[in-house]
Amino acid sequence: MRVIEHSQLAPGFLPASVATIGNFDGVHLGHRALIGRVVARAREMGAVSVVYTFHPHPLKILNPSSCPPSLTSFDDRVARIGELGVDVLVWARFDREYAAQEPEAFVRDTLVEALGVREVWVGPDFGFGRDRRGSIALLERLGRAHGFRVRVLPAHTLGDEVVSSTRIRRAVASADFGTAARLLGRPYTLHGPVVHGASRGRRLGFPTANVLVREECLPPPGVYAARARVGQTLHGAALNVGPNPTFGGSSTGVEAYLLDFSGDLYGREVEIEPVARIRGEIAFRDASDLVRQIRDDVARVRAILGKEEAAEPARAAP
Repeated sequence: MRVIEHSQLAPGFLPASVATIGNFDGVHLGHRALIGRVVARAREMGAVSVVYTFHPHPLKILNPSSCPPSLTSFDDRVARIGELGVDVLVWARFDREYAAQEPEAFVRDTLVEALGVREVWVGPDFGFGRDRRGSIALLERLGRAHGFRVRVLPAHTLGDEVVSSTRIRRAVASADFGTAARLLGRPYTLHGPVVHGASRGRRLGFPTANVLVREECLPPPGVYAARARVGQTLHGAALNVGPNPTFGGSSTGVEAYLLDFSGDLYGREVEIEPVARIRGEIAFRDASDLVRQIRDDVARVRAILGKEEAAEPARAAP
């Protein structure tokens, strides 16, 4: 997949394309269905499949207090879209100047002149351009004027539930990782490099990896049974999300104690999959009380992950 910034576009950049436009945070089942239609139609028409997206999220610029926490970092989002067979991803650096663009100008300059769009696929809540004045009805009128078709894909449902980034964020916020995974079409995970911390865990006998995660949507503070992937190796892990109140912490951190692991993780990339919440954050009286609780937490993590592994063959059986 070719990735280019909006500023690199010029008239005639593509001769013919089928495109979709959106933020695609999470690249969940609904996004995958929409992008899949674009890829399929582009192949049928002998055109180029295009995903047009934004960075940062428009609300981070226009109304930061109401901007939802991201389920995926920008790089992860691009990588997951690339897995779907898309030919070209165009991303726009969203700022106030970009936000002031009139919808008619965006359609003319970007979709028609630069991307040579023949079909545009959108979801039912699509809006674009200055003050989101670009409704689906306006896009359809502009399509008739410029010679492209607009296809609206209904909201994607799983059972009786609409798949949306908002619903997935609610699931993560309540530590309902099963629902999050079903709607994403994959486990909910956190990614980031291991950085130096205060080394308290090492002194207590439980060295933890302090992970500088790129995702903003985190589960509630507490301790979790989790899996941690380092390279191609998967480890069980006791995961702590929160400020570490025993030592007076105030900012949210993500720390993972990898079971049965020895070695240096500093600077390495770790992927963490929370599995189940064990308990909330507790401010302990002293370090000895904390150590006793950590031992109990680790035992519970082993039990939970053992049950998960035992159940996996049954879930996979026909």
